[in-house]
Amino acid sequence: MTASELRIEPLDRHHVRERFDCGVQPLDNFLRALVSQYEKRNLGRTYVAVRDDDPQVLGYYTISSGAIAFETLPPEGAKKLPRHPVPVVLIARLAVDLSAQGQRLGEKLLIDALARSVDLSEKLGIHAVVVDAIDEKAKAFYEKYRFMELQDGKLHLYLPVATIAAAFPRS
Repeated sequence: MTASELRIEPLDRHHVRERFDCGVQPLDNFLRALVSQYEKRNLGRTYVAVRDDDPQVLGYYTISSGAIAFETLPPEGAKKLPRHPVPVVLIARLAVDLSAQGQRLGEKLLIDALARSVDLSEKLGIHAVVVDAIDEKAKAFYEKYRFMELQDGKLHLYLPVATIAAAFPRS
């Protein structure tokens, strides 16, 4: 799958979601049955990967706003921050259809989510991007991109926006 064939765009009605199968039932079910309600109620925004002129969803991620308790930050992450909830972007879900796995689509989706988070941080206060990894395999995926554990659970990870912005310098 080349970059020219792939687009990541906001989810809308024309996207085909019914056949999406990433092999993880809760992630499949969210896209097939629940995502429209989340969008309508402003609980999250979902972005999908599709090939040119094909509305079949190959992968997706959902982001929303949130906050984490100051106490969940590791000591080195808490330096110079006030002791109150820390504003974050939450990557609530990220999944790739079985037909597109092994083609680095998960990485493309994550990079898109991170770049979008940096853009958002220029408009409102966001200190980090947070994810609740679904399992150890997902945790290992996020750790490749420098996500670090929070103090309240081995699968609760974060990445400071400053770290992301340094990786995506603006021209």
